[in-house]
Amino acid sequence: MIRSLRPLLLALALVATAAAAASPSVEGEALEQVILLSRHNLRAPVVASGALAHATQERWPRWDVGPGELTTKGGVLEVYMGRYIGQWLRQAQLLPASGCPQPADFHAHANSLQRTQATAQFFVAGAFPGCHVAVEQRMPLGTIDPLFDPVVHRDDAAFRTRAVSAMQQALSASDLAPALSVVEGITLYPQSAACTGRSNCHLALADTTFSAEPGKEPRASGSLALASGLVDALLMEHYQGSGIPREGWGRLTTEAQWQALAQIRNRYQDILFGTPEVARDVAGPLLARVDALLEDPASPKVSLLVGHDSNIGSLLAALGITDYTLPGQYEKTPIGGLLQFERWRDRQSGGERFRLAYVYPTTAQLRDALPLNDVQPPGRVELALPGCGQYGCSDVQFERLLHRALN
Repeated sequence: MIRSLRPLLLALALVATAAAAASPSVEGEALEQVILLSRHNLRAPVVASGALAHATQERWPRWDVGPGELTTKGGVLEVYMGRYIGQWLRQAQLLPASGCPQPADFHAHANSLQRTQATAQFFVAGAFPGCHVAVEQRMPLGTIDPLFDPVVHRDDAAFRTRAVSAMQQALSASDLAPALSVVEGITLYPQSAACTGRSNCHLALADTTFSAEPGKEPRASGSLALASGLVDALLMEHYQGSGIPREGWGRLTTEAQWQALAQIRNRYQDILFGTPEVARDVAGPLLARVDALLEDPASPKVSLLVGHDSNIGSLLAALGITDYTLPGQYEKTPIGGLLQFERWRDRQSGGERFRLAYVYPTTAQLRDALPLNDVQPPGRVELALPGCGQYGCSDVQFERLLHRALN
């Protein structure tokens, strides 16, 4: 069984609270507002039953939380991130240097699932220790908040046809056969229960089909979806650390194998949520929320929105941001990572500048539960915004970018 890391929670109190974050500010600018769109932290995969359980003859490790729930280690990791971001916000003088935040300073809103609500609560515990800061939950626990539900909203046949065609074209342009062979070699898929009674049973892209039905998530069925689920489970085990020195039942041993697994996972997400028209439709509610928070003078200085990789991936694609890499990470939308929408103001001219950064824990930081501080900071990648300059967007450029993504 994967062991609980509750003793590590106790050790948090012994870690130095200073977590200096290097400010990316341009000289003469002041940070005025930040919107954080976060993916939940480390969760247990769904492997106990269904397709993943039958896709290998091996036994998956057991977890000490339910399928899909945030792990204790995930809570620890989120405390680290919250503490780091909280310190950065204070250093940037966006939040008071001491004391608890007021409603005008900070607001948190998370999807109504255990892993997202718990992630937000652990972030708050790290950012504002000893403070009572509520996390907004709009729906009963275990149900999906419409703001974070990555579903198709348009209900017309022509859109569905275009969406499925775009996904199929994206699949056709992907050379994933070698990576699928790596998954087969690790899981021994041809010898699994899923292949019982089938000759020449392999993971192959030819059996993959797509759907984009209104009110449902964009979906794939077939080998690509199965392989992505298998990779997700292996990644979660890697981050959690099962105490087994040889991963993938002793058959996952090289960096080349991990890169192949990452290719499947990242491409699967890109195909489903990264085609432009689908991305704009799926990400519409979150894009509208970001727009509203930036437009409303009464918005909190810092807003935290905690959702999922599909939320981040579709929003980035809707904005036209697809070509980026995150050094030290296998995933393009890693667990515990967050997008930072930043509004800066020139102290002399009063002009506004908008920037977008991806702040994320590296694979090693997740695996080894490393505290985040000025010596060991999280990764930070400045994302180039289409139609804007080196230092971000003017207010007119950013408004045009958001509205184009929303229409």
